[in-house]
Amino acid sequence: MQLSDLVAEKHILVCCGSGGVGKTTISASLALSAAMAGRKVLVCTIDPAKRLADSLGLKELGNEEARIPDEAFDKAGVKPKGELWGMMLDSKRTFDDLIERISPNEETSRKILENGFYQNITTALAGSQEFSAMEKLYELAASGKYDLIVLDTPPSRHALDFLDAPNKMTAFLDAKVIQWVLKPYLTAGKMGFKFVNRTAKAMFSILEKATGKETLADIADFFLVFEGLYDGFKARAARVRELMEEDGTAFLLVTSPQSGSLSEADFFVERIEQDGMALGGVIFNRVHTPPTDLTSREAAALGEKAASSLKKYQPAVEALVANLRLFILLAEADKRAIDSFLTRLQKGVGSVRVPYLLHDVHDIATLLDVASYLKLRVLRV
Repeated sequence: MQLSDLVAEKHILVCCGSGGVGKTTISASLALSAAMAGRKVLVCTIDPAKRLADSLGLKELGNEEARIPDEAFDKAGVKPKGELWGMMLDSKRTFDDLIERISPNEETSRKILENGFYQNITTALAGSQEFSAMEKLYELAASGKYDLIVLDTPPSRHALDFLDAPNKMTAFLDAKVIQWVLKPYLTAGKMGFKFVNRTAKAMFSILEKATGKETLADIADFFLVFEGLYDGFKARAARVRELMEEDGTAFLLVTSPQSGSLSEADFFVERIEQDGMALGGVIFNRVHTPPTDLTSREAAALGEKAASSLKKYQPAVEALVANLRLFILLAEADKRAIDSFLTRLQKGVGSVRVPYLLHDVHDIATLLDVASYLKLRVLRV
């Protein structure tokens, strides 16, 4: 399937990849392409930087969807056939909304939302951003308001964090050992330590010294209150996971030719295939492309001739030739790395290469520049 087909037919495109490979720019360009073609599209990011807002012509993005104004398209001299919307996910707000949704009453949700331990894990716990992104994606998909949702996954060192988030979060909240240890503590706090055996008293004393009495009470209180909500939370996480496996969802792996990014990409491809999810294609971003058909050696020989003919400008000629040779070598190295990676892909998975651009991507016009390169070709059929 061509990338244009994915953009035209899928309901969800998930752009994954390790941090720093340009996922936000690629996500915005894909969404823009779909809107130009006539679809109502929402692009979501959890990146706190303002890159997406700036490129879409907005002062800022929040946890509510905002339509990209006509003025942003007018500046680029284009008019979309569809609509383009954007938002920046607020992981804390998304978590709070979920708690309110699955709580049986307002009192239960209030106790959890005001709990100090809960407030900490929804912002600092590893995987909380990734889980929030998937939860918000499910909510938006279920609303049916958009023809296509493009998700720019959270910036993380490992692309796999996104896929593991639901299982990690439910496993943490179902930590039987933590609950077993802490339940007696809260009971003791209410009933008095005279009802608790000597060993438990000693354990609680150590825990209080290590964490602080209020912190330990917050943790115990959270798990006691949340216990009744766990089944609903787990079921919701399962539905989010199912959404990732539906036919209307496709994953796009965004990577760069650098060895670190490609190593991470290898793990991601293997994992997504094991989980039975649809890998729509691989986008190689910031690729050095050869500015000439000359090899590095041929460029050096040509430079020597030029320098001898232009002795007055010899230093400048030598500097230009050295720069050209370096760029040729970088392009050759990128090509070798990409070609090697492609041999490890399953048949039918396509790829596209977006060149290293000399200008910053900061508005609709420059996003359209990037979009012009996103023409996925199936290299192995």
